[in-house]
Amino acid sequence: MPKVIVGLLCALGVAAVLAVAASAEGGPPYRRTTPRGSFGTDGPELVVGVPGGRAWGIESALIPVPDERTGLRATVEVSDPEVREAFVRIAWYDRATGRPRQFALTDARFVRAGETATLELALDPPAGAVAYRVRVLARLLTPRALSEPDAIRVNLSAPFARPAGVPATRLLP
Repeated sequence: MPKVIVGLLCALGVAAVLAVAASAEGGPPYRRTTPRGSFGTDGPELVVGVPGGRAWGIESALIPVPDERTGLRATVEVSDPEVREAFVRIAWYDRATGRPRQFALTDARFVRAGETATLELALDPPAGAVAYRVRVLARLLTPRALSEPDAIRVNLSAPFARPAGVPATRLLP
């Protein structure tokens, strides 16, 4: 019995270390969207490689929708010429537990091979959204290709408060 408990504690410790190592700036843990992809960290950067076919990459754990207006910044660098496009996607969910299905998507602009772009995404949830995931996805030029393991580097900020959309006013004499 003690060996089982020790083994379980070791497995939980390894899982915790991997979850912390695969998070951005102490944010939510990230995981690959396919086991055929690669994923790691290089300091604060998340490093992603993807196989051909659909859009693949990494995704965060479910994050509750904040009460205030928020946004996040993502700096995405695509170095592999096999990558047709990389992008950041926010997937919206109507439940924050279990295995909910996404019901809406918000995509940032595409970043092409050889480009580095800093994107600012407004986290404006659609009606009924209670949680979201941040995804960094990419599509390759050739369906059967495989990107370099470090094809995409991304640095994600923690969500930050956005000021209310109040128009600028000017008082006239």
